[in-house]
Amino acid sequence: VTLIILITSTIVSSFLVQHRSSHLYYSRRTMVVSTEKINNNRKLKAAVKSDEHDIPAPQDGVEFAKLPWNLNLPDSHYYVHLTTDPESGWTLEHYNPETDGGILTDVTDDEYKSLKHYGQSPLPLFPSTTSLNYGTTIWEGLACRRSPTTGKALIFRPQMNYARFARGAHAMCLPPPSYELFMRGLQMVVQNNMHMCPPAPELDPDTGAPLGGAKLYVRPMLLGSGQQLGLHASPQISLVFFVSPTGSYFQGKAMGGLKLHLETRRSRAARGGTGNIKCSGNYAVTMRPLMDAKVHGFHDNLYLELDTYHNPNPSSSLSPLRQAILQELSAANIFLVLESGEIITPSLSRGTILPGVTRDSVLEIAKIFKDELQPVMAKSVGKENIEVTVSERDVCVEDLNSAVEVFITGTAAEVVPVQSIGTSPDDEESFSVKFPHGESEPGPVTYKLLEMLREVVAGQRSNDKIQDWLCDVHASPEDFRNGGI
Repeated sequence: VTLIILITSTIVSSFLVQHRSSHLYYSRRTMVVSTEKINNNRKLKAAVKSDEHDIPAPQDGVEFAKLPWNLNLPDSHYYVHLTTDPESGWTLEHYNPETDGGILTDVTDDEYKSLKHYGQSPLPLFPSTTSLNYGTTIWEGLACRRSPTTGKALIFRPQMNYARFARGAHAMCLPPPSYELFMRGLQMVVQNNMHMCPPAPELDPDTGAPLGGAKLYVRPMLLGSGQQLGLHASPQISLVFFVSPTGSYFQGKAMGGLKLHLETRRSRAARGGTGNIKCSGNYAVTMRPLMDAKVHGFHDNLYLELDTYHNPNPSSSLSPLRQAILQELSAANIFLVLESGEIITPSLSRGTILPGVTRDSVLEIAKIFKDELQPVMAKSVGKENIEVTVSERDVCVEDLNSAVEVFITGTAAEVVPVQSIGTSPDDEESFSVKFPHGESEPGPVTYKLLEMLREVVAGQRSNDKIQDWLCDVHASPEDFRNGGI
């Protein structure tokens, strides 16, 4: 009996030592959540995996590829929730990267303090909650996918999401979490929802590139969760991470192109506003125009810099609408492939466009691998020796008439072709253009960029400039923060 007690004590002591050292602990074990049904309720339990590569499989009985772009299977999710106040902000008590300890990762009675069951533990919100009354909410959208070659769970470019999250927090008078807290919360919520991460995509038998757009969508949120009536900063702040398995944003439109409405009456964002911040209000203003566009048979709206439409250059021979500068869609950025060989997207310099992660990624991929794009550009424009150029600048409505391909980008959408853009019958000025490529399938350049993006996301294509874009969910917290696989 004495020998058994000594052996047990040694094992427990060894575990505690490893738990206090994040590098040692995560090189051998990964803390995840298992569930057991007790009286028809789910109880969170901390389970220790003996091998960091023993990644939970997708939940049986779920047709992940057919899931819509929506909140799916919420009774099977867990979310992370932490709170603080504006004066204290986020401290080492919430998360200490040196020890991997704090409220975020603490386990008491086999339950994480910060981890909640989505269906059974809703956020405690009151009618006077600041974010409900004054819209002080920012959020991010990220995707976790299983690599088709290694099986690793990989998150794409969370470093860029954090930078945008921190800028948004400042704009909404919310204390931003540290980079370490943000990344650890992201890692933890995905680790504990791996059963909701879709299977790895199949590979194209001809090219070897990944197919399909199913993903585990991850949404970090920062919101004023305190109670008040006055217009001032919230007395309490909540940091939340939740997930949902999803399919494509434009369901059924992965190959066939979108029909976009050129919105000439209503504005998504104006200079001096919050158009470049990922806050809830930026999406609220697009809902009514989106519903109206769908009535006319469009999939989405393409917004304008309305001041350039209402104040055209009087010396130009172009109509006011054709002079107007393009902005973006309700929730996606836009790209044009011009007959000159130029791949362009509207500039961020006006501060009205959200700096999308996929937008930036496509720009970088196009610049790095532009020699590889040359053959498909030649095919698209019909000029064998065409040179590929990539740029960000003001893009006018008139530029659409020179486009051979148009596509949109976003975390949810990936890369989706556009077949036509135009006004509706009741708009002030008439405009319509149908592009040579995109009606039934993506144009050559669009398809190649989608293929390249998916290869990068799957870890099949890399370069010195993009080597840290992928973060392995089951790496140590430090390695996850640093990126690279």
